[in-house]
Amino acid sequence: MVHQVNIIKEQFKRYKFYFLNLLFIAIAWLIYFLFFNNFYKEASFYIDKKASIIVQLLFVTSYYLDEILIYIALAFVLMTIHQLMMVYFLIDERKNLSINKKVQPIIWVFLITFIICLIGLISNLIWPLFILTFIFSSTVVYIIYVTSKYMYEDNQNLYENNENIKLEGPFQTKEAAESYVNEFDSYWKDYFIKKGFLIHSNIELDDNNNYFVYLYTVSKND
Repeated sequence: MVHQVNIIKEQFKRYKFYFLNLLFIAIAWLIYFLFFNNFYKEASFYIDKKASIIVQLLFVTSYYLDEILIYIALAFVLMTIHQLMMVYFLIDERKNLSINKKVQPIIWVFLITFIICLIGLISNLIWPLFILTFIFSSTVVYIIYVTSKYMYEDNQNLYENNENIKLEGPFQTKEAAESYVNEFDSYWKDYFIKKGFLIHSNIELDDNNNYFVYLYTVSKND
């Protein structure tokens, strides 16, 4: 039991940044929907349900325009922050060449949460306004993503042949170092193959009997 608790603690420490961000955005969305649902119940109470959708929409936007603009602005902020979190995790992982097998599932949780929130936004009369807000938010995030990808990936990660890409260690045993090499290769192999490289490694022993792993790229054409 104690061992399991320690494992959970270690996992939380390792992925604390992701969990805290997920908790933050989930609470922010929850608070948003609590206030928005109360507003929408009040606003929709006076709507003539027999009227056409366009007439109903015009009625709501005419009498509650200020409140709607506030909720649209808040939705834009939340959607943008939510999407930027996912983009940041992807770029940061590639920039640091880290091995976090649980990061991908966490990103999927972020994505599923975002889809659920988006469905919640468009499940009401003013859904066309939220759709436009989503499109605008996604456009902003895409521009930021492309810019960041160019800065961090295309500039810093334009790999060359026989370029050292990562130094990892120390490891107490050679077996542990070899295990890391295999894990790294399994995790990043496809990524580097798409860039035209294979991953090679050297394991060296220092004066303190610690093992270090040097990872470098080798062109597939060589």
